[in-house]
Amino acid sequence: MSERGARWNRPDASMSLLADLLAGKDLDPGYEAAAARRAATGARRGRAGRWARLLAGTLIIGLLGAVAVVQVRRGEPVAQRQRRALLGQIRQRTAEDDGLQRQADRLRRQTDGLRRAGLARSDAGRTARQEMDGLAAAAAVGPVHGAGLTVVLDDSHTRGDPQDGRVSDQDMQRLVNALWAAGATAVAVNGQRMAATTAIRFAGDAILVDYRPLSRPYTVTALGDPGGLERSFSGSAAARSFRTLKAAFGIRFDIRQEDSVRLPAAPAPTLRYAGEVPAK
Repeated sequence: MSERGARWNRPDASMSLLADLLAGKDLDPGYEAAAARRAATGARRGRAGRWARLLAGTLIIGLLGAVAVVQVRRGEPVAQRQRRALLGQIRQRTAEDDGLQRQADRLRRQTDGLRRAGLARSDAGRTARQEMDGLAAAAAVGPVHGAGLTVVLDDSHTRGDPQDGRVSDQDMQRLVNALWAAGATAVAVNGQRMAATTAIRFAGDAILVDYRPLSRPYTVTALGDPGGLERSFSGSAAARSFRTLKAAFGIRFDIRQEDSVRLPAAPAPTLRYAGEVPAK
């Protein structure tokens, strides 16, 4: 029998593929190369997909960050413009109010001169003018000058709770009332004359005197004997309270005597009723 015939006459010759699989032998080289190519292609596609997803996520995050920055930059100028506009309106209204106040003072001086000239024409008018001059100081309708006392208050500049070291409207009220009680004949706060109907209030962070805001530091000027005013005021409960606040929270509290101070007239009171002076 030839060599070829002997090979095909093996009993398991027709089962060589199955025998090779059971024996763990490799597949046909063509199949093996095709499987390797598919595996390599799948791996490259997987890596490319992961890189694509990572790049897309990075782009989305960057886009969101850019949008947020644009929104902030757009909103900030708007807020700044609104703040500048509001500050401009406040300065404009304050300037208009100051101008009207100066005009009112000028007209009041003219009216006072005309009234005095009219009252001087009769005995009853002259008597009424004398009575009005005697009441002018109590009504704070005219400027005054002379020796006096100056008390300066200001917020604390030390660290800590800002509310504890802030001068309030109640502090200002106690100070003014204590100066009146010490014998002051006239009082002004930051140049604004105090009258019997003057209100001291607190609005936000500002102290108001007759609805006009005060700027720090707060200077309270009292007309009267400087030595007597200082002795009487220094022994008052208000002065002791301010000294305690100065020691505990660092607020400013200074007292000094003045040889000459000038206090302006208070705003004219609202005329509610009037009557004719009978002739004598």
